[in-house]
Amino acid sequence: MGVILGTMTRVIIDGQDSGFQSINWGINSQPNRLWQLGAWEPWKTQVVKTVSVSLTTYAGVLSPVNLQPSTSCTDSTALKNITIDASACDPALSINQTFNRMFITSYSYSKTEPTGYGTESWSFQAWVDADTTGTDFINIPEPTAVLQGISEGQKSGDVVNIGVEFLTAGQVTGSQGSVSAGTPGIGNTDTITLGIVSRIGGGDLEAFGKTGSSSASIPHTPIYIG
Repeated sequence: MGVILGTMTRVIIDGQDSGFQSINWGINSQPNRLWQLGAWEPWKTQVVKTVSVSLTTYAGVLSPVNLQPSTSCTDSTALKNITIDASACDPALSINQTFNRMFITSYSYSKTEPTGYGTESWSFQAWVDADTTGTDFINIPEPTAVLQGISEGQKSGDVVNIGVEFLTAGQVTGSQGSVSAGTPGIGNTDTITLGIVSRIGGGDLEAFGKTGSSSASIPHTPIYIG
């Protein structure tokens, strides 16, 4: 197990290199085994390789992103380029890698305390060339394009810039509240808005006396054209 030093680790996203709280990443190879009659071994193993990154920043660190569902077989524009320069106690385990064309899969904003600060969480995924070696493997290449679907989301609270913007059409609202017994027994109540999201990011860092939260899911689908 390698120990990574946060004070020595840098993250750069589209030129921004400050204001990051935490980051997680993974490079995953998923096998799909093609079983055959008369043998315990698979005939071939199909391999799909993906990269996933999730991170938390102080609100407003990353530039907002307009969400435009795909109308042709071209890449989604909801993406960012991410560089991770992670220093480990064992230099051999240090990482310096750039992940290009990381597609945004989810976003959320949170400011839970009236005197606190807003934070934003982003999740990304990319489909890359599988590079498993051996004659028994079928490696799936990078997709021809990654299409963006329609994004749904929600928001609540009284923060003005809460990190998501909705299309006017299709919005619905509800409410929630809670209070506990005691002296003075303070609680809260909020209106919840759900709708189709047209923009994410840019939430307020400082909004004194206000709280709020929002979230959005951005579906992406890889397509392969021979």
